[in-house]
Amino acid sequence: MLNQSTVKSNINILGGFEDFYKIPDWLSSGSVSFNERTEASSQRYLRAVRETFNQFQSDQIKQLFLAGIGAKDFSEEAKKRIMALQFTAVDPLFNLLFTSCFVPIVQSGRTAITKNDVIAFVDDKIGTGALAVDWTRETIDTVSRKFLSVLRKLGFLDAKVKKGLADVYTGADFLIFFHYWLQAFDETSNVLASRFFRLLMVSKEKYLFLLKQEVIRSKIDWSYSGDKVQVSTKLTLDEYINELSNRLR
Repeated sequence: MLNQSTVKSNINILGGFEDFYKIPDWLSSGSVSFNERTEASSQRYLRAVRETFNQFQSDQIKQLFLAGIGAKDFSEEAKKRIMALQFTAVDPLFNLLFTSCFVPIVQSGRTAITKNDVIAFVDDKIGTGALAVDWTRETIDTVSRKFLSVLRKLGFLDAKVKKGLADVYTGADFLIFFHYWLQAFDETSNVLASRFFRLLMVSKEKYLFLLKQEVIRSKIDWSYSGDKVQVSTKLTLDEYINELSNRLR
């Protein structure tokens, strides 16, 4: 259950942040600058960026995240997926909306998601007590709208098609990073049960097919038995972080 004390407003803030695309460069360089009209607006955005993309469960996870979004040979799509991993790790509301609202809609075969879909989901969770918040209709409307904006900024929605779903990105750069991310969170004993698995946006069958790529096998070992996929990385986390960090130069 999520309650008022665990739900933050960062989805609303970042959903309306026009310079969202600059965040990876800011974090990599350690230099953040805003062109907001007021200092209060700048501080509001800065706080949301820090709470979402500069709060980590360990220093090793921080190093892994910063190395990933700073690697020059990582695609823009990969970096957006890495940001989504971090958003899921630190923001319970984003995790709930993404995994329990957005993903089921995608898996149902729909080609678009609307604000009303999210509103209906939020209403249901409030009604069942799973989301214990005292929100007005205006707040629910804003959260739903800004969540879709965040999805678009993270590349899950097609910016050219209103609320249309974007093509799933399954590049090797992100897939390899994804498994080292799981290692950092000690969630490699069964990838299918990991809280992060749904961010891949693929079925179990498609996931197993992707794992068979030689470029993936060069970085991880894996085994499949029934409904369990266990992975082990060929490099230690520190070795992989160092490899990524060398790509910054």
